[in-house]
Amino acid sequence: MSFVSKCFENVHQILGIKVEPGTEDQIKKELKKAKEVAAVYTSLGEYDIIALLDIEDSKELTDFVVNKVRNLKGVIDTRTTLIKK
Repeated sequence: MSFVSKCFENVHQILGIKVEPGTEDQIKKELKKAKEVAAVYTSLGEYDIIALLDIEDSKELTDFVVNKVRNLKGVIDTRTTLIKK
């Protein structure tokens, strides 16, 4: 097992998403359709939306965030946090 694979053992991913005003509902709707997303919440903090992800490896995580989430209309910024289970 590679070092990167070991790093993803027993890890959850939290994705903070900043969005343009008025786009929250549409972006949340799109996120809920994605198989990688376990839950979606509105946040009153630094990020407008928090998504809990269920992703098995770093390549899949990078692909999801960079190629899917960041390409949604209205997304301004994202921040991914990994936490141990």
